[in-house]
Amino acid sequence: MKIFNLYKKLSAALLILVISSCEHSSINEDPTRPGGDNVPSLAIVPIMQTQTHRNLTAVLSRYAGIFMQQWEGFDAQQIAFTSYVVGESDVANPWDFGLYAGSMRDCDDIIKRTTRDDDVKTRGLAKIYMAANLGLTTSIWGDIPYTEAFEGSENLTPSYDSQEEVYISIQRLLDEAIVDLLTDSETGIQGDLTGTSEADWIKIARSLKARFYLHQTSVDNSAAQKALDQISDGITSNAEQGTFTFENTQNGGHPAALFGFQRPNTMVIDKNLATTMNGDPRKSKYMVASGDGGFLYYQDGNSDLFWAQLNSPSFLISYAETKFIEAEALVRTGQDGTAALIEAITANMELLGISASEIDAYLVGVVLTGSIENQIEVIINEKYKALYGNSAIEIWNDYRRTGYPDLTPNINGVNGNNQSGVIPRRLLYPITERTTNSESYNAAIQNQGGHLLDDDTWVYPSN
Repeated sequence: MKIFNLYKKLSAALLILVISSCEHSSINEDPTRPGGDNVPSLAIVPIMQTQTHRNLTAVLSRYAGIFMQQWEGFDAQQIAFTSYVVGESDVANPWDFGLYAGSMRDCDDIIKRTTRDDDVKTRGLAKIYMAANLGLTTSIWGDIPYTEAFEGSENLTPSYDSQEEVYISIQRLLDEAIVDLLTDSETGIQGDLTGTSEADWIKIARSLKARFYLHQTSVDNSAAQKALDQISDGITSNAEQGTFTFENTQNGGHPAALFGFQRPNTMVIDKNLATTMNGDPRKSKYMVASGDGGFLYYQDGNSDLFWAQLNSPSFLISYAETKFIEAEALVRTGQDGTAALIEAITANMELLGISASEIDAYLVGVVLTGSIENQIEVIINEKYKALYGNSAIEIWNDYRRTGYPDLTPNINGVNGNNQSGVIPRRLLYPITERTTNSESYNAAIQNQGGHLLDDDTWVYPSN
């Protein structure tokens, strides 16, 4: 409630500032979004954070969760998505308004204005969020606009950076963020809705660096060691993971809860996940029986469903994910990942409120043995269960990178945009890029060797 009240006050202040600074001669400016030097970073940061966490948990997350057979369509468009019918128009809003005219534009704005104002710690936070948004965007599309993306009316047709270049930019942003947050400055982070300390944001940046290094295990033999080098200074507990809490209202709540409320039972728990979770104490936190043999992820008034509440949390990266990354990186470098894996599962279960006795009973069956490949399969299968509800896109990333969990593609998944019928490897670029930025769009498609759902990206070549 404290965060919600702060957000309302900041939004009201922002509205007054935007209205008072609007000029009828403005070109290519959205008057409902922050702009002009009179708007302080304090007012922009909350909007940027809120949109980022919506990007991570709304429509793009639903696509990934459906592809990964954690959810399935029961009615309306979700049935088509379950059969991998996702087209150019389906991704236009998250690309155009969620990312490029939304959170990433705000990040860029904050970075520029805080550089002018010497507000280095707020700049550090914005760089962390920019890196997280870039990681999300390139994970889904591969090559994307970045270097030229925020030049406004001076460049309305930005070129695309290659995915390899984007990953370099992500690591640079996170390195710069750490430097900014370590700078001796009287001005702390402005407008942060999570209330996270500067020290913990540095740990989050380290954990994100580890994540984005591990993404590259198929294209960089040193990726696992690079990830390990960051983990030692990363998040060390659930308390340090920078928890963002959505408003506990029907207007501003968590996207999963809002979708369940507004479009009841059009998306339900996939049978694969329901079976996978048998015997797992987290099952009742993820789903409830529907009465017809299936399971619902959302049920009005059911407070036991951890990830389907209006005030369910969101993280750029969780402590549990950090430990899963460590477990896999240790195994890939010839070391024992058992302790890190056990801590990852424990952290996730504690977050969900699972009792100590149930955690202990479950961990008895968690063992890492056999070949490196066998151990990685165990780790990713456990990660698949733990990241349910809070990081569907990372689950999809793991699948494309490792082939785990072993999922069978939907038998109805063959269509014009997914001719091989495989579980999608990417999404199409939005129709707006084809119609308004065609030269750069076509160059990116040519560079990547295709544009269909079954075409690979650089970081996730087919296994």
